[in-house]
Amino acid sequence: MVNYTNLYSPKAYVTLDETEYKLVQQVAYPCKLKTGHTVFREEDAANYIYFIEKGHIKIYRNTLWGKTVTVGIRQAGDLIGVCEVLNGMSRRGYAETLEPAVLWAIDGQAFRKILQERPGIAVKVATALANRLRQVETMVADMVSMEVDRRLARALVNLARQQDASDEDGSIRLSLPLTQQELAALVGSCRQTVTTTMQKLKDLGFIETNKKYIEILNIKGLQDFIDR
Repeated sequence: MVNYTNLYSPKAYVTLDETEYKLVQQVAYPCKLKTGHTVFREEDAANYIYFIEKGHIKIYRNTLWGKTVTVGIRQAGDLIGVCEVLNGMSRRGYAETLEPAVLWAIDGQAFRKILQERPGIAVKVATALANRLRQVETMVADMVSMEVDRRLARALVNLARQQDASDEDGSIRLSLPLTQQELAALVGSCRQTVTTTMQKLKDLGFIETNKKYIEILNIKGLQDFIDR
């Protein structure tokens, strides 16, 4: 049975009520995936949209110069693969699980029919796509105007705020296992620079790290560092 809690979260990509979701569920099937599973690849036919019930999914592209750029990390409550299904194009990037995940594969043609017959759902999807576009525009602006240390700090703050939970002392331990190479792809840098920058943020007392996790010790300090 689907956990409806994610659908009602204010952070959800598309927030459907129970009736709307049951309608979508009729044209979907669950997929339990292991860490590192490729959900779709560039140039694949776009036959399905995926709802993330559990886990985190990395969306990335490979550039002509052989560099990997992560364009987003999606979490429970998000839909992925929407644009290509709606515009009839092949996939423009890759989606890969960062941890064990549960996805619901929604038949693309059936979903398009639902949008035509249920304008309320169509408006919610359009609003979500507009919000996603705004996020991408912010990311591009950061790439152009911010140094790597501030881009990395912003990425850590955004990941921390997705969790909506902190320890008693106010620290936030990121539950998402990200390597420094993955962080580099997320902020448009290289692993060596991210390694140096993470050490800088540690020295400033903003974060603590080990091989298993990253802990945000002072999220306000990180935000002030970004806004300086």
